[in-house]
Amino acid sequence: MTNNQGVESLVLRRNFPPCRCAQCGDSVPEARVNASSLTPAAPAARRVAPPSSPYRPSIVGERVFDVRSGRWAAFMGWQQGRAYLRPLNGGIEWDAEARWITNTEQ
Repeated sequence: MTNNQGVESLVLRRNFPPCRCAQCGDSVPEARVNASSLTPAAPAARRVAPPSSPYRPSIVGERVFDVRSGRWAAFMGWQQGRAYLRPLNGGIEWDAEARWITNTEQ
């Protein structure tokens, strides 16, 4: 068994179909994959300052703006000085420091 056949059988065992393109011809479809091609570029960091007059919501479901993330959210409650927010259309909750919350978009 040649080295290429061993690689091909390993590829087949891993449920990868052998590559038949004219460019690689080495039957290893993942051979040219590297971490940079799999990892998306990080979004640009937002540099913002806390609002001059933070807002302290008290009604669950109240619409607030998280300055740090730049998103509108529904206020869900307080825990240990942090506000828990949820996207207006539903989704995963996140927490924010009280100083980053306002009721107007910045």
